Amino acid sequence: MDPKNEKTIESFIRSFEKVNDLIREEKPDCLVAPMFGAVPFIDILNIIDDEFPNDFVEYVPASNKVYKVRDVLRGAFLNLIKAYAPNGGSFLSIDEVVSGNSLTRVYKQFNAARMDYANKKTKEIFGNETDFTKENVRKFRDELVDSISYKSIGIVDSKLERLNKVKHETYLDLLKEGVVLPVKVYCIVTMDRMDFFPAKYKIAYNDQDQAVFLPVVSDFQISPVYVDFLAQVAGILGKDPQSVTMRNMVKIRNSYHLVPEDLRKL
Repeated sequence: MDPKNEKTIESFIRSFEKVNDLIREEKPDCLVAPMFGAVPFIDILNIIDDEFPNDFVEYVPASNKVYKVRDVLRGAFLNLIKAYAPNGGSFLSIDEVVSGNSLTRVYKQFNAARMDYANKKTKEIFGNETDFTKENVRKFRDELVDSISYKSIGIVDSKLERLNKVKHETYLDLLKEGVVLPVKVYCIVTMDRMDFFPAKYKIAYNDQDQAVFLPVVSDFQISPVYVDFLAQVAGILGKDPQSVTMRNMVKIRNSYHLVPEDLRKL
């Protein structure tokens, strides 16, 4: 399907009205927006819902092009847990689903960060020489892990189902467990549209003079094409196209603050 076709875009927007309802139902303490794919998702939600709660939105570097992206995600999530759920809480992410690789990569690192946080807190209570084989210690740690919940709204490109393509096995497991809340679309109209992503990561060169992307936003430019898209979304929803704007620009620009300092450089 043509992602620029008005009917395709309108169908996509109607699916995001369901996404907005899911967010309201789940009531997370923090809404995680993996960059860069979820950036336009948040902007669309803001046009749909005039009272969309941006204060709990956090952007995390999640592109597989980012240097040591798994370590970057794990460190960012650890800081988010400390900020939003030090004594338990809920996280909800929103991500594209084509093969399911991206969503499962993000989930695995959140899960690892959740365990890291629980282990550290357990040692603070029981001491650095804590014996995790003891039942009372394990019980404390496991209850803390369970108190930090995570789900992901998956924006599912149903094209794969039409083509009878099989998604990532781990994704299918998460779907069965209820970790993934799927919302089907006929076409992810924002996917791979580089002019929709205003932020650019910093480029550095390793010892072999190879270019790598660091999880630090070095450039920020909003393209006219993206402005026109947001105006089109507003028009479809019957809202004033002149009033729309990109949201959370400072949060996106400063998202590197979530990443441990040693992972912001080579």
